[in-house]
Amino acid sequence: MTKLIRVLIATAVLPGAVLAVVAVLANAWADRLPDPIATHWNDGPDNASSLGLFVTVCLVLGVVVTVVVVLIAVVGLRNERPLPRPAIGLGAGLAAMPSAVLVSTLLLNLDAPDWHAARGGALVLLFLLGVAALGVVAAFVGGLPTPAREHRTGANRPSVGLRPGQRAFWSGRAANPAMLWALLAIPGAIAFLPAGLPWPTAVWIGFVGAVVAALTYRLRAKVDGTGVTIRFGLLGFPWRHLELSDIREATVRELTTFGDGGLGLRFNAVTGTTAYKVRGGPALELTLANGRTVLVSVDDPETGAGLVNDLIAQGVTRID
Repeated sequence: MTKLIRVLIATAVLPGAVLAVVAVLANAWADRLPDPIATHWNDGPDNASSLGLFVTVCLVLGVVVTVVVVLIAVVGLRNERPLPRPAIGLGAGLAAMPSAVLVSTLLLNLDAPDWHAARGGALVLLFLLGVAALGVVAAFVGGLPTPAREHRTGANRPSVGLRPGQRAFWSGRAANPAMLWALLAIPGAIAFLPAGLPWPTAVWIGFVGAVVAALTYRLRAKVDGTGVTIRFGLLGFPWRHLELSDIREATVRELTTFGDGGLGLRFNAVTGTTAYKVRGGPALELTLANGRTVLVSVDDPETGAGLVNDLIAQGVTRID
């Protein structure tokens, strides 16, 4: 079984099959359901929605999330940065969540004379456990190890062959759109649960999550004669500038998505490592003169590391 087939089975076939089965059940049960149906419970049913609208929204949401998860997983595989097992499992679980919400809600309303008489109970928990089980299966099927990359230091450290007197500039960037859709999809999925968040609360949480992700979901790094500049998010803040005189050498390191504290701006007081991360994969590694380490997860880090090393070797301190 090829890597691509494994990824497609985990991210498309498994949640897609669940969605198709639930769509068939929704159609078969249409005559046994009230319209509108109860879609939210506290002590009892306290909110209702049109049957057709609720079914359509859940099915469309399931398709959209599945397509997004498949695209992210396939693009990562093509770029030799396959998603790790936790990410594959989380993506498949999110894709199956609308199906679980839909089928559990329909079962609670099945054969009820109206939405006020809909059953309550812990039925939804069984389907959420099913979603978790699907995520575990998907993680083991589609989770692939990241290909090992050569880690060169010392005499073999990266270089771009910069000659004395030459000027050069390098800019690398990386983005993780999954951070945006995950922070939007999770509150929305919780709001769909029969005993989940009220919609205003879910929308507010989703909005705050989207703002936070917009400020941190992408990363840029620049190398020139002034040093290395790192900028986060749409506004370029937070940012950090490192003078060349503060850097001992630059190399490339392979990062895992959830290693070094996860995504975002991370600092490890024990190892003295600061990580600017929006994804796993190859990252620019700067070893500072004070012994600390800075990691920046941008594309083409080897070129950036090579330019830093060449500028240091030439004794460049600043180019105005």
